[in-house]
Amino acid sequence: MASVFLLLMLLVQMSLAMSARSIADAAVAASARRAAVEDVDPATEAESLLAEVASAVPGAIAVVADVTVDARRAVAEARFTWVPPGPILVPFSIGTRAEVPRATPP
Repeated sequence: MASVFLLLMLLVQMSLAMSARSIADAAVAASARRAAVEDVDPATEAESLLAEVASAVPGAIAVVADVTVDARRAVAEARFTWVPPGPILVPFSIGTRAEVPRATPP
């Protein structure tokens, strides 16, 4: 019976980790799209991404966000440690990255 409980707990934590990564991936992709527009400050967008990931992903700690923009592309990255709810077996390190071509006027 204990092994069934442990297996069920592991399955629930893995599904929650996949949900946390999916939420973070959506936030990073949106941030990269926003940063690809002309006249957007990458530092402000990085702060916005950090706040968005920290608030949208429950259990995210040590969130690090970075947005870089060059002449051809905008890159957004977020890394964090995710602590699952309930008994903590192992904290997960989750990272996601999105790259979008810059939108420039013709």
